[in-house]
Amino acid sequence: MKKHYFFVLSFLIFNSSIWAQESRFGVKAGLNVSNIDTNDSFYGDNSQYRSSFHAGLFAEIPLSSKFYFQPEILYSSIGAVYEYDLNFRSFDLEPLTVDSFKQVTKNNFLAVPLTFKWYVAERLYINAGPQVSFLLNTVSKAKGDDLPESFSEVYRSSGDFKLDYGAVLGAGYVINDDLHIGLQYYRGLKNLFNDSFIDRKAYHSVFQLSASYSVF
Repeated sequence: MKKHYFFVLSFLIFNSSIWAQESRFGVKAGLNVSNIDTNDSFYGDNSQYRSSFHAGLFAEIPLSSKFYFQPEILYSSIGAVYEYDLNFRSFDLEPLTVDSFKQVTKNNFLAVPLTFKWYVAERLYINAGPQVSFLLNTVSKAKGDDLPESFSEVYRSSGDFKLDYGAVLGAGYVINDDLHIGLQYYRGLKNLFNDSFIDRKAYHSVFQLSASYSVF
């Protein structure tokens, strides 16, 4: 029995050393283009895409010659921009006298994608997998010409590490051994509304353009 334990331990140590030699570790950063998909017409009819960024660390661990596991830990800022037209309001919104304004909502997450990469060609791969994210904070600000100062204040709230989860699907290209570029889409699967008695649904929707660079 001891010989069996010794064999298994030796096998794991030997393979972990091989994995470490063939693995890539580095930094990743890029562009987020995000929105919030919802069936609530008040938000959905007024929402626009918001541009921001993501940045963090990654590891690429070989499972076979063409199949890799890539865990990441990223700071990722997503959300949406809402534009409200007040020309059709049936009430006065004192002291707000402008015809329209925009509300920028930033949801800042600690994101952990856990994707699997399949190299379909020497320099081309596709990747897919789950992602869990933890909300760090939310920042909201109204923007517009001649907005009263009271409406232009920045609203901040703690995220309390609220969980969001979803799926990632993308593709990438290997420029050289150290530099990769990729395009992927994240679809949230957790309803952002907490209304148990109202059939409202909202999910994060994010396109990401990234560059990753191996440090070692």
